Amino acid sequence: MHHRPPTINAHRDSGPTINCFTLVIIGVCCIGAIAADPPAAEHCLGEPFWRSGKMENEPVLFVQEQGAAVASGTLLFTPTAAPRLTHPDQVTAYVEGRDYTWKKGSRTIELPPGSSIPFKTAAEMTPPSGSPNTLVGGLWHEGHFFHDLQMQATYVHDETWNDPAPPLKERLTRTLATLRSKRPLTIVALGDSITEGYNASGFAASKAPPFQPPYPQLVADTLAERFGGPVKLVNLAKAGTRAQWGLSMVDKVIAEKPDLVILAFGMNHGEAAPAFGATMKQLLEAVVQGCPEADVILVASMTSTTRMKSAKHFIDYRDVLRQMETPTAALADVTEPWLKLLERKPFADLSGNNVNHPNDFGHRLYAHVVCELFAPPAMATP
Repeated sequence: MHHRPPTINAHRDSGPTINCFTLVIIGVCCIGAIAADPPAAEHCLGEPFWRSGKMENEPVLFVQEQGAAVASGTLLFTPTAAPRLTHPDQVTAYVEGRDYTWKKGSRTIELPPGSSIPFKTAAEMTPPSGSPNTLVGGLWHEGHFFHDLQMQATYVHDETWNDPAPPLKERLTRTLATLRSKRPLTIVALGDSITEGYNASGFAASKAPPFQPPYPQLVADTLAERFGGPVKLVNLAKAGTRAQWGLSMVDKVIAEKPDLVILAFGMNHGEAAPAFGATMKQLLEAVVQGCPEADVILVASMTSTTRMKSAKHFIDYRDVLRQMETPTAALADVTEPWLKLLERKPFADLSGNNVNHPNDFGHRLYAHVVCELFAPPAMATP
């Protein structure tokens, strides 16, 4: 294992600011005690990366490919100036030229000999069958194992990115009216481990600086910050679950009297899309019947590693969810932007366990896509 300690004597700064709030969600380990969580006000979404010329805290896991002299990592965009690289705590900074090098006009960062930045070899990323921490032919680990390997790159660029959010439609108008009037909003979400929060750095089972909350909390906090009213989150998500389990939780959702319900299943399903769609439709109808005043968001999942399931599997699931949209039920399509990211970034840069969970960047992507259903920040203030 090539895991070098961070350069503690490198210069420090306060890093970017993120903020927080409340909702209800149902969804599908732990390593060492870490410092107390920062105040909630430090965790809230800013501009999504596709509307900003500055990329902040893009994860990069450095890998030394077979036959390569040094380890390298890939950025999403081409920086216009040398990127800044920090430890995953987003505080400890590495030194360009000593710990990493970047060639102008390139999306590649390399680690010179003697770098203090950790990396893996290609052989370590695909260990032999039966090796420890191996799943579906690749390195796998829960907790903050991969988080600790994913360095954070911040840089300015002049490239454009197609907005992954659909055009704002006449949907979820009841929730929008509540937000704009600053009345209290309660959100309930049903989902699997992703919605529960696995591999977010603020999640109990993967605690590590910077302690970013899972995407449901980011959504609640961001809506509260943007619209100025109280938002309550109830997260009922549970790891390893499917939509069939969600049906057994409908009474608990109803009991919370939600204004907005998030339904986020799919990662643990293996059946064909029509069968998945039939169960999700049953779940949606049960929620609508029990909570007739609530709006609903249907979340189309990120993809797993292709060693587990094909991208088409998740695209087909997304497409059946899209057919369920109504004026009070909207699709949050995470699948499309996730696949676009994978065209330019390795899966191991974006996943929290290298199999089927997002890392902090992925949780932010989920939250941004959901929040886009309520208009971009510039349009959020009445």
